[in-house]
Amino acid sequence: MKVRELIFDSILLGIKPGETALVKYTPVSSPEILLYLMISRCMEKGVPIIIDDIADTFSEYITRLKILGLPTGDLLKVPVIKIGGNKNVGKVLGKVEIRRYSLDFAVYSEVYEKVVPEEPVCNPVLGIHRLFVSLDPQDARRLVRNIASFVGNETRFAVYFINCETLGERPSEILGLLEEIATSVFRWELHKEVYKLSVVKSPNLDILGSEISFSVKDLFKLMKLSLD
Repeated sequence: MKVRELIFDSILLGIKPGETALVKYTPVSSPEILLYLMISRCMEKGVPIIIDDIADTFSEYITRLKILGLPTGDLLKVPVIKIGGNKNVGKVLGKVEIRRYSLDFAVYSEVYEKVVPEEPVCNPVLGIHRLFVSLDPQDARRLVRNIASFVGNETRFAVYFINCETLGERPSEILGLLEEIATSVFRWELHKEVYKLSVVKSPNLDILGSEISFSVKDLFKLMKLSLD
């Protein structure tokens, strides 16, 4: 394995059980590619995965990956907890309804406890910003507090993918609160033909402040390695 792939593993798969990580991405940076890499490496290393799919976001990721020409068969075998939405993509293990654009974390916890494996699980959370955009300030802060309550839960390491340009009129407030409660913060960006993963916050001082850049060509080579 090349040095760059080793560094990639040390960042995304170096997140410790109990951590809540935040991946901030822009609307044009194709977060599905980063999810694809993460899941591929987890599968190779035998790390269990459970995806929280909010409002059919996972279905959209799968569609865009197919358009890119990437095989998605393995991703469709990944266990999924559906939170709202109606497209059963992936191996759906449980469902949580969204009422008044809010998530009942007591119900979610019941579903999660029934399906979580004994060893720590990688838990990507897709589409959380879709809840925030529809909430009033009080409910948005309550959602942040509920997310914070899972920090330290050593059955998982959670990775929240959030489109940081869709939080309405309160992006600084919500992002500031989320960045404060998160143990790790990453930024995923696309500049011209270069994707970049940056470590903004981390308890691991060896990777804090580090960056990995991939050209589109290199990135597809890396994804090919993940499949082989």
